[in-house]
Amino acid sequence: MEHTHGNGESGHVVVGVDGSQNSKRAFDFALSLAQLQQREVKVVAAFTEPGYEYIPADVYGIARKQAEHVLEEYVTRAEGTEVRVSSVASEGDAAGVLIEASDVASLVVVGKRGRGRFAGRFLGSVSASVAAHSRCPSLIVPAAYDAKDLPEAQYAKMPDSPGWAQTGVITAQGIEDATDFRDSVVVGIDVDAEPVETALQGARYARDHGLKLILVAAEPLSGSLWIPVSPIYRAEIPDIRREVASHLEAVTVQVASRTDVAVQWRFYDAHPADVLAEASQTANFVVVGTRGRGGFTGLLLGSISQAVLNRAVAPVLVVPGSAKN
Repeated sequence: MEHTHGNGESGHVVVGVDGSQNSKRAFDFALSLAQLQQREVKVVAAFTEPGYEYIPADVYGIARKQAEHVLEEYVTRAEGTEVRVSSVASEGDAAGVLIEASDVASLVVVGKRGRGRFAGRFLGSVSASVAAHSRCPSLIVPAAYDAKDLPEAQYAKMPDSPGWAQTGVITAQGIEDATDFRDSVVVGIDVDAEPVETALQGARYARDHGLKLILVAAEPLSGSLWIPVSPIYRAEIPDIRREVASHLEAVTVQVASRTDVAVQWRFYDAHPADVLAEASQTANFVVVGTRGRGGFTGLLLGSISQAVLNRAVAPVLVVPGSAKN
């Protein structure tokens, strides 16, 4: 089944829905982004027929009809906008269907959790799979992205917050409060990788929403001192911090030369997941890449990825290494 509504321009945003309140938030978010970027929205609902050897005639097709009924509601929600909205009910695993759709999409949007195949404690199995395997950028939208009373909020705070940023922080000039990320898109930067393209993805969102861009690098240099280390290493930590900050500043210069949004940078001597989760408390978006080295190694395969995606209160944009514009 295909439904189409409205008028739009080339490119499209895919959004996975299941009828839950969380997927409705994801759809509304996708619709607003598409309107800003003048893109089409494609709403996708996945279904599976009962796996019986014999399916009675009056049972076969019910799953598809239920999915199509859900889709009709979303097409109706788009009425009155100038966004072109199409919908499709696809048989198969929800994550697999969305990942396949990402091959020709500009963005895939999913709710962080919902019901059925979108269910999960913080990060559902579908959103986790899409974030890890999408071939285009994916946006993971929390259940209530503008609320700070989510269960995630209590896990997003840094240890000993709010004093966590009083030591081992280096920022660009003019930053009065290194823990304030209001009105910004925050991009997790791995200075040892190639972060410029990931940062520019964040810059596009900053431009579209009238926000500033904050590039954040973090490495737990002092945090490793619970392990016995030599006095020489202790003495070198300030120099290591300045070296990383210098690389981050250089990345910022490159990004600033390719965008017209305001760009800042901040380095934290702390765990990357802690910093980005804390930043999500006040930031409008958090942006991360899918692979890197140093503090962001194996971002979508290890503990850092799970911590950021699980703990973030703001929407998280995940940019694959070969992201399409």
